[in-house]
Amino acid sequence: MKNITAPPKAFTLIELLVVIAIIAVLMGILMPALSRVKEQARQKSCGTRVRQQTLGLIMYADDFNGKMPEAKGGSWFQDVGHSLANYLLATGMTPEMFYCPSNQTQNIKEYWDLLWTHSPSDPESFDGKRFVRSGYSVAGYGFILDIDINQYPTDAIKPEGIKSNRMKMPSARPMVVDLIMSQDSEDAKLGVEFGRITKGGLWINHDIWDTTSHLVNDELPAGGNIGFLDGHIEWKKWNYPEYPPDDGDGKPLPRAEGSSSSPDFYW
Repeated sequence: MKNITAPPKAFTLIELLVVIAIIAVLMGILMPALSRVKEQARQKSCGTRVRQQTLGLIMYADDFNGKMPEAKGGSWFQDVGHSLANYLLATGMTPEMFYCPSNQTQNIKEYWDLLWTHSPSDPESFDGKRFVRSGYSVAGYGFILDIDINQYPTDAIKPEGIKSNRMKMPSARPMVVDLIMSQDSEDAKLGVEFGRITKGGLWINHDIWDTTSHLVNDELPAGGNIGFLDGHIEWKKWNYPEYPPDDGDGKPLPRAEGSSSSPDFYW
């Protein structure tokens, strides 16, 4: 008599559900870790972009007897005039390099050519290589150059714009910074929100909100890259109330305190 081999045993429904549950648990453990790894990679990529902008500004000063450019076109720290943008583009930068890869709300097209200085029916100011009209763009980084300090009449810690590459202590002078910005929010833990900034012209005129680039959540920044006048780059971790310090009323102390139409900035 031939031996009859029993058919392979199939999974029961209970066993299948157990396997699915184990996979779900493993995914729940691995996904946050994977997200952190991806964000760390974006932070490093962002630091490279900060370095390129910092070195581009140092090159500018070398070409103009040590004088730094005026970044302002508008009056916020991330407003970059088209003449300066054209210079940095000529050093090999691309429009994408002006924006942080961690900032998911910044559509480069909408930020880069906002048509501030002419009618939307007019031709675009950027021809694919350079700006052909005067004006400014809203970059994904802050430029601590010859800024309009009057925009921030109640500065908590007076920011000093970098006007020359010959200033003393260049290794301690921030020049290009990641965007860490906030506005008051009664519902937020610290009384300020970092993830959705609806102050200013972007929101009012274009239905685009600004945001902090590196976020743990809407109430907590992760930190930011800083490019210094001597050319070195640092990642500065948000570590409130050590950095930034407390303002005495239970809120983080900004480097530049905003107004009813502008957010607070930190670096």
